[in-house]
Amino acid sequence: MAINLGIPAVSNLVTIDTGSSLSWVQCGRCAVRCHWQAGSTRPVFNPLNSSTYQNVKCSTETCHTIHKSTGITSVCVDETDACLYRIRYALGEYSVGYLGKEKLTLPNSVVVDDFIFGCGGDNLYNGLDAGIIGFGDESYSFFNQVAQQTNYRAFSYCLPSNHENEGFLSIGPYVRDERLMLTRLISYGTLPFYAIQQLDMMVNGISLEIDPRIYSTAVTIIDSGTTDTFILSPVFHALDKAVTTAMLAKGYVRGTAANKICFVTTGDSINWNDLPAVGMKFGTSTLAPRMENVFYVNTDDNVCLTFQPDDAVVRGVQILGNRALRSFRVVHDIQDRIFGFQAGAC
Repeated sequence: MAINLGIPAVSNLVTIDTGSSLSWVQCGRCAVRCHWQAGSTRPVFNPLNSSTYQNVKCSTETCHTIHKSTGITSVCVDETDACLYRIRYALGEYSVGYLGKEKLTLPNSVVVDDFIFGCGGDNLYNGLDAGIIGFGDESYSFFNQVAQQTNYRAFSYCLPSNHENEGFLSIGPYVRDERLMLTRLISYGTLPFYAIQQLDMMVNGISLEIDPRIYSTAVTIIDSGTTDTFILSPVFHALDKAVTTAMLAKGYVRGTAANKICFVTTGDSINWNDLPAVGMKFGTSTLAPRMENVFYVNTDDNVCLTFQPDDAVVRGVQILGNRALRSFRVVHDIQDRIFGFQAGAC
């Protein structure tokens, strides 16, 4: 999504991340490590060029709250009383810098005068954009800062499956109709994640050969900032068995990539409609992704599933990634504690 920071406004493209709350962008004159930004996501924001930027003071409640929720001891610059932040992600990426307040303007002319965000000066980040916009459920997230200007606490979005289609993002009320499949949003302990309960997983409409009670041992975090979907290892191995059996029957040869279910292609064009269908049941609703949501072609021209086992990231943590939901309208109704998805929305 696009955001405009400061006066004069600097436009940046940033990644929507429902799995974290703190927003940050790469700032000019990185002191330690800078990540490469694609030309379309620039220019790099320089707070020295903005008449409205302020460092958040270390003595403020905002600084204390973010330090507490990100699990770091108080880190400040004594001479200026400036609050520093540090955020680390599950796959090892991180951002460190100053916590700032700035005028934020969105493309629909919504303005947040004192938007709280991180001004990154040391960033290990694999994205090509300027940074991350946090949609998590902490008070300082982008969503909760903008939601103060709406009359309903919800957001919905559609991430397109290719660069030819347009997606959308909406904060506030949303259309609820029969096409929107619903399940309950549930708590993930005391952590500010959005989670749902998986009850089953199917290949070609047939449930995996696994004790269904395994699903109740973990919930699934919805994380738009993660590409693949991570499932419990016993479920992954049952999925591997079912998909491999179906693919071998169609003449595919199993690949050897670790923690990946991949198949060697012959170089011929892939008949996507001939690949096995994978479904996931959440509550009374079944997520039936299109083949492009389930399979992709990797750099070796092998066709791979977008699923990995939980121990590839954090054991016992299931994550529903963005590839499985591309082209779906995805609704997070925080006020009514509902999660919804609708196929073919963008």
